[in-house]
Amino acid sequence: MTKTITHTFSAFVLSLVLTGCGSQTAAPQSASNPTNSRQTNPLGTANVAYAGSLQLVNDTKVGPAFTRFTGIAYEGRGGGSFGIAHLITSGQITPNVFESVGTAPIRLLQPHFTSYAIGFASSPLVIAYSPVSPFAKTLNAIATGQQPLTRLFSLMENKNFHLGRTNPNTDPQGQAFVMMMQLAEKYEHLPAGTAHKVLGSLENPTQIFSEESILSRLQAGQLDASSAFLSEAIQRHLPYITLPATINFGDPSDQAIYATAHLQLSNGKTITGAPLEIYVTPVRNTPYPKAGLAFMTYLLSKQGLALYQQNGYQLTKPMIYGNKNAIPPSLMHELSLQ
Repeated sequence: MTKTITHTFSAFVLSLVLTGCGSQTAAPQSASNPTNSRQTNPLGTANVAYAGSLQLVNDTKVGPAFTRFTGIAYEGRGGGSFGIAHLITSGQITPNVFESVGTAPIRLLQPHFTSYAIGFASSPLVIAYSPVSPFAKTLNAIATGQQPLTRLFSLMENKNFHLGRTNPNTDPQGQAFVMMMQLAEKYEHLPAGTAHKVLGSLENPTQIFSEESILSRLQAGQLDASSAFLSEAIQRHLPYITLPATINFGDPSDQAIYATAHLQLSNGKTITGAPLEIYVTPVRNTPYPKAGLAFMTYLLSKQGLALYQQNGYQLTKPMIYGNKNAIPPSLMHELSLQ
C-alpha cells in the first residue's frame, strides 16, 4: 500500500527518538558545539548503507549535519543497491539504515530485515562527460542544443568512444541505463539495434565500472562519457547532457512509459522499468536501532531534505512502501501521519 505523506521537522519529536523509552538519554547537540558522539552518546552510531550515488551528499552534507544536530556519530558505506542488499541479508554488513534507489533492493530485505520504506526524492539519468575528451566539442554542442540528441547515440557507437556504465546485475542505475537505451530507440526514433551497438553485452567489460569509481574515472579523463544521476553531475561539477523525461527514469508521472522497458539479468530475472526514486528504510536486527531511527527522522525533516535538494535531487511527494503500521510513533509524528 502506498500513501502520500507530508514532512515537518520537530526538534521535540527527534528528542523523543533520542531518549527512547529507557533510562539512557541523549540530548541533541548544538550545531556550533558538536560532541564526540562515539564516546559520549549512548545511542551509538547511525550506520548508513546507501546506493553509491548518494556518497557525496550523505558523507559530506547530511551525515555531518545530522551529527552536529544530534551528537550521534554517523558512518556511511556505499555500493550498488542490490549489492548492498545482498551484503545485509548475508550478514556481511550490519547497517541500521539502508538508502536504496527503487524498492526492488528493499524487497530483498523483507520480511526479516525490514517491513517499510519511505521514498522522498528522485534523480534523473544524465550523460556526464569529460571536458578533456577528444569528443568534448561535439558533446558540448549536444548539451547546449546546437546538435540534436540523436547525435549523442551515434557518437556512442564510435569504436573509439569510451563509455562507462554501472553493472546492471547489482545496480539500479546500470539497469536504468540499459533500459534508457531501449526507450531511446522508440522515443528518439533511433535505428533499430542502436542500443545493442552502443552497449554490447549486458556486462560488457570495457564499459562496466563500480558506482563508487565510475565518475572518478571520468574526472581523470579515462572515459569520454558515463551514465550518471543529475545529482552526481551537479555535485562533482561535471558537464552533462540532459535526457527527456520519457527516457530518463526521473519523473514519477512517466511511470507507465518506463514500465514498457524490460531487462533480463544474468541470473534470468527480468527487471521492469520504474522511476529512480530514493527510498530509506530501517534495518532490523542490527546494532543501535535508535541511532538509525534518529538519522531517518533528520533525513526526512525540512533541513535534511533541503540538503538533498541543494545537491541536485528532485524532492518528490514522499511515499510509503510496505507496512505503514510498522512505522514507529516518533517517525509517524515527524511525517504528520497520525
